[in-house]
Amino acid sequence: MRRIAILVLLVGLDSPAFAEKHVTTQMVTVEQLDHFLSASGGVKDSELAKQIYDMRLTERLSDEKHTIFLKELPGPKSQEALTAIADESEFLDLPAAEVPSQPAPTQAEQEALLARVVGYVTNTVHRLPDLLATRVTTGFAGTTMTIPRAAHNSVPVVNWVRNDQRLSPVVKSNLVVLYRNGQDTYENERKRVAVECKRSNPVSPVGGEFGEMLAAVPQIVAQGHVTWSHWERHGELLQAVFHYAAIFPFQDDANCPNEIKPPTGDFEYWGEITINPEDGSILRITRSMRGMADWLQTGQPEIEEHRRLASYGAVEIGGKSYICPMKAVFIGLSPALEYELPAERRYFDRLFHLSEDPVSENLDDMTFSEYHLFRSNARILPGFGEAPETGSSNSAPANPPPAAPAPPQK
Repeated sequence: MRRIAILVLLVGLDSPAFAEKHVTTQMVTVEQLDHFLSASGGVKDSELAKQIYDMRLTERLSDEKHTIFLKELPGPKSQEALTAIADESEFLDLPAAEVPSQPAPTQAEQEALLARVVGYVTNTVHRLPDLLATRVTTGFAGTTMTIPRAAHNSVPVVNWVRNDQRLSPVVKSNLVVLYRNGQDTYENERKRVAVECKRSNPVSPVGGEFGEMLAAVPQIVAQGHVTWSHWERHGELLQAVFHYAAIFPFQDDANCPNEIKPPTGDFEYWGEITINPEDGSILRITRSMRGMADWLQTGQPEIEEHRRLASYGAVEIGGKSYICPMKAVFIGLSPALEYELPAERRYFDRLFHLSEDPVSENLDDMTFSEYHLFRSNARILPGFGEAPETGSSNSAPANPPPAAPAPPQK
């Protein structure tokens, strides 16, 4: 009887007047975003930020255009909003017009490129000196789309299990990270736990940009599921992009006292590896996985998909150039709605003109700066950077890093 009542209610809601209360999130291309920002002169920073948060890109916003667009914005709130939707787009394709038309390398050339990448990871990354850097993390939470409250409150059979609005900043942290003896670690572990382990996403991975993300590449290549994708251009450098799929055990990076017990068994990962064909250095790597809902405890959010990005660029430290992490992004996606019947889902999607269900989203944007060589007798101020003892010359500060990953210096 209850099912019949629900269906009758849904049929009554499926009317032209009610259907006008549609999703407010705008799906925009990079070109449309460019036009919008160009026409937004005079709009206050906070109001422009709200308008940007209500957008989702359908194409990847390149680092170069992201930097240009940031300069057009009136203040920090709109800049933060632009960074959030740019981070969301990191796992999409670039606009077709931005993809170079050069022919793909031959199979032999592709194999040589991949061999060069493995050699880079094996021979170069593990020989990096001990480094430290400041990592600034901005955490966002919300959903992938916004539905007006007046509309979805009128559908009592649908339960919003978490946030029902678009992204907004929820936390900001500043930590000193160390790359020491080939491993990512932290200058102040107590502070890391206090900051990193209070996020809304209980399985948000942290770290791994120096070591773990890159160390997995030889295993990815060895599994044999790496295929040519396309060329990309960054300044004058033509970059080679490969797509991959690989099977790995779940990699638990959070290491928090309150975290959910990690799963056992293997998961399928997939993503892209962007390399400098001249020396095999990795400039960008993405990694996605899904299917985690089965192992989470009852009452915990069902994390259906993880997406991670790490991008790298040249940093001068102590008169030498090193390829170091410049930026990282983590996105955790989980269901935002609960339905009692499959029919409820179909009617809800139809009612609000949805091509997909709203998804709860946790997004971390991480930037790395203030690189130094790490010395055992250096004194480090927690959360800031390296400060040498009086009279010491053991600290070798880095030049300010570029806004986007730069090609290696030869």
